[in-house]
Amino acid sequence: MDMYSLIILLCLLMIGLQFWRLRGIAESTISFAQRYCQKEGLQYISLARVKTRMSVKRGKPDWHIIYQLEFSSDGETNYTGSITTHGRKVMKVELPVYRLAPDAN
Repeated sequence: MDMYSLIILLCLLMIGLQFWRLRGIAESTISFAQRYCQKEGLQYISLARVKTRMSVKRGKPDWHIIYQLEFSSDGETNYTGSITTHGRKVMKVELPVYRLAPDAN
């Protein structure tokens, strides 16, 4: 195996590892969003990745990802918020003002 083949192999390995890392971050963010919605009394609808870039936070290079969170507060109206992560750490959750579900009394 010559040096060129070794470099190509290492590049492919790094791409595969980063893809695997992004999937792991996405799965943990979906889990966080579902727990967050349950805790706040919201109905979780979906989570989609909007923006992905590599950044350095406190000296640690990792993926900075912004997700679009769709949820409902009353089962009829959809709202869109965002979740920002750096690696697996959730940095910020932003939700718009939403209508509260009426009491079932």
